[in-house]
Amino acid sequence: MNPVLTDTARVLVTANSSDGVVVKVPGTQYQLSFLPHCPTCSFVSGERMHARFRATALKMHHAKAGGIFVEPSEGHPRIVQGRVIATDTRTNMVLAEVVVPMWITVPQGQAASDFATGDLVNFYVQSGSTIEPVR
Repeated sequence: MNPVLTDTARVLVTANSSDGVVVKVPGTQYQLSFLPHCPTCSFVSGERMHARFRATALKMHHAKAGGIFVEPSEGHPRIVQGRVIATDTRTNMVLAEVVVPMWITVPQGQAASDFATGDLVNFYVQSGSTIEPVR
């Protein structure tokens, strides 16, 4: 049976403040912080929700070894490694499984077409990763 491709993850909102939204990824120790994707996005502490995540890479690299991770495990994502699960060459974005599925904007000078499904990628994340509720 083939897994269904999704670009959302189920998370638990643990905090919501002017600094951003903190979510716990079920089954992990991750407590990640994101900025709301839109000014009207609504987040309630204690709410379980499906969400879409976006980030911009400073420079993407093909990784040779290692697993899927986000560093730090608490706070705003800074260093990320994961597997490419889809590419969108029109918007120059890569969807990668990095603890949660995350749309990554590929930096200027690189192209989404440089990365294929299944590739292991590693990158530093530009400040301002976002979360969008999916209802």
